[in-house]
This record gives sequence, C-alpha cells and structure tokens, in this order.
Amino acid sequence: MLLGSLIGCQASLISVEEIAPKKVGRTIYLTGKVVHLAPFIDRAAYQIEDATGKIWIVTDQDLPQLNRQISIKGKVEYQSLPVAEQELGDFYVVELEQLESPSDQPQSLE
Repeated sequence: MLLGSLIGCQASLISVEEIAPKKVGRTIYLTGKVVHLAPFIDRAAYQIEDATGKIWIVTDQDLPQLNRQISIKGKVEYQSLPVAEQELGDFYVVELEQLESPSDQPQSLE
C-alpha cells in the first residue's frame, strides 16, 4: 500500500550515501537489508545496508528479522562525538514507521 506510492515517488526514496548534514531533522524514506540487530531495554536499533552503505536505525518497535529487506520512514539525526579536537560523530535515523515490503522473504542486495 504505502510502498507502492513510495516507489512511485522516487524523489522521496534516498540511498544511505545521500544522508548528509542538510538532511538532519528531515523525514526520509530508506530501503535496505537488515544486517545487524541491537536490542536495548526501552528501545532497539538495527543497521540496514543498501548498495551505497550502512546506517543505524533507532526504534521503539519490534526489531525486524535479520537479512530481511525493509523499507522505512524515518527522521535523520546526528550524534556529535568530539574526541581530541576531532569530530567522530555519525548520522542515524529514528524510525517513524516500517512500511509494507513487497515480500517478507529475505532478499539479497543487488
């Protein structure tokens, strides 16, 4: 349902490498393969990978299955980590919604 309209509107779907400072605070749509899971007490995180890179997704929902292709709507955030006068921070995405996938079967990256 939503994925069909998402795919039809390619301008809204971005790749991991397109996440940059100008995207912080913006709502984006990502699709990728779940490659790592990190459960916490009150939240969780998972990492997705597309053909351009990997990014962590923070969620308060159930974690998706490992190796599953997933599409999400999320908000780009940046965590600053200054160490010895260097910036070692990184971008991450706060999941707003998991979108319907065309298939619940794990898929490989192409």
